[in-house]
Amino acid sequence: MTLGLSRSELILKLIVEQYLADGSPVSSKAISEHTSLQVSSATVRNTMMQLEQSGLIRSPHTSAGRIPTTQGIRLFIDKMLQLEPLPSRWLSEMQQNLQPQLPVSLLCQKAGQLLANLTGLVSIFSPPKSGGRVIRQVDLVRLAADRLLLVVIDEEGDILHRVLSQQQSVEAMTLSRALCLLNAALCGQQWLDGISRLALMLKTETGAIAGLLQDVMAQLSLDELQQNQPLVFGQHHLLQAAESQKDPALQQVIQLLEQPACLMSLLKPLTLDDSTKLILGRESGIAQLHNVSVITVRYQADPHRYLALLGPRRMNYARLIPLVEACGQQLSKHLNQPKQSP
Repeated sequence: MTLGLSRSELILKLIVEQYLADGSPVSSKAISEHTSLQVSSATVRNTMMQLEQSGLIRSPHTSAGRIPTTQGIRLFIDKMLQLEPLPSRWLSEMQQNLQPQLPVSLLCQKAGQLLANLTGLVSIFSPPKSGGRVIRQVDLVRLAADRLLLVVIDEEGDILHRVLSQQQSVEAMTLSRALCLLNAALCGQQWLDGISRLALMLKTETGAIAGLLQDVMAQLSLDELQQNQPLVFGQHHLLQAAESQKDPALQQVIQLLEQPACLMSLLKPLTLDDSTKLILGRESGIAQLHNVSVITVRYQADPHRYLALLGPRRMNYARLIPLVEACGQQLSKHLNQPKQSP
């Protein structure tokens, strides 16, 4: 027997590997012809019957073949899966795209796009800034008499820049006063605290300055809302598959990804340590995810940041698990290194 497996485990391993490769039911004849087995077709049939009674494989419809259940795939992954070395091309692309000098949000965006492009699946990243941001610098730059550029830089180097269009020309004194108030309210503060301080200052200001501060506060609030949304890449892969396969189950997954709060509530407690987690179909407890699997890993503890790869239950786990782990390690290496003083 291979890898110290019992006969029934080896037969389950062969069934799962064949199913993951082509998605077709596996017959006892195909299993008995495998070179690693030296038993009769009758013995294979009896063993497959035992596996079916144990809930590890099942017969779809009236087919003579068997496919693994979620329980069978789980046993295979936990005990029999042999991870593959990461292809050098994937490693090279990861190193080229995920540069340490990139701000956090851009680094996560590049990682998400890279994972989706390499795999043809959906990559999901926890909100890049959900741990709270400290504002390092704020500026208002005149673009025209009635247009200003708001620039806000946080401690991790991410930059918010928004054009503020005013109803009338902004005088130099108004611009100078507004900038002084913004620096007093925001610099050195966490994003939400800065917004609260700015709201208090607004109560004592009137006219053009009040209008300008109100516009800045609206942009900061909008950005805070956006930064607390998870990043999702590769939805078009699911959409194309759902259309080509006319699969309503995939349509449900697409709808879930449009409002992913339920999915994030599942992933967050699973990523409290550094180990890679795999959720198979019904294990999620979420009806929309019954036909898909999710590989997830944490890449930063404080703030809590994690990524996930979502795809069909029949995916190449041996190759994709190392890819998710390598991406997490690359992000962790860049984000957890000591911060340099500005």
